[in-house]
Amino acid sequence: MRTFIAACCLMPSASVLATTSVPMATAQSALQLRQLNDISYVTGGIGSDEAAAMRQVARQFNVRIHFVDSSDSSALSDVTVTLFNARREIVLLVLSEGPYLYMNLPRGNYRAVVRYGGILVSRSITVKGDSAGVDLLLRLPTVPVGSDGLITGR
Repeated sequence: MRTFIAACCLMPSASVLATTSVPMATAQSALQLRQLNDISYVTGGIGSDEAAAMRQVARQFNVRIHFVDSSDSSALSDVTVTLFNARREIVLLVLSEGPYLYMNLPRGNYRAVVRYGGILVSRSITVKGDSAGVDLLLRLPTVPVGSDGLITGR
């Protein structure tokens, strides 16, 4: 499984990398709404104005991920997220442009493999289609935790 995760994170297919983006107007900022494989997403949150703009649009997305340092809860950016569907196909590959990544995913089961530095973290995501959505707070270590740097979880 480790080989599969590492290979998929490092070698995405060309079709996964083709995205489109349009400005997403908010009161504080113009965020870039992107579209890939029928998944719309937005990432950002650097600085107080952009963080406020991200929080303002959060409920428009059914999956909301927040990346923080596990040692001091400071915001993290440049986090690589590879999202797999239930068939283990890559449906999204994105580098966060701030501590927030919000996505609209179709109903189903997903596996998010998150890489920050040399650390890989794996989490499952189930989108049920209800209005509540899914909120994930990912506390990522900024120093290696073990020899293989792989952390798995629910």
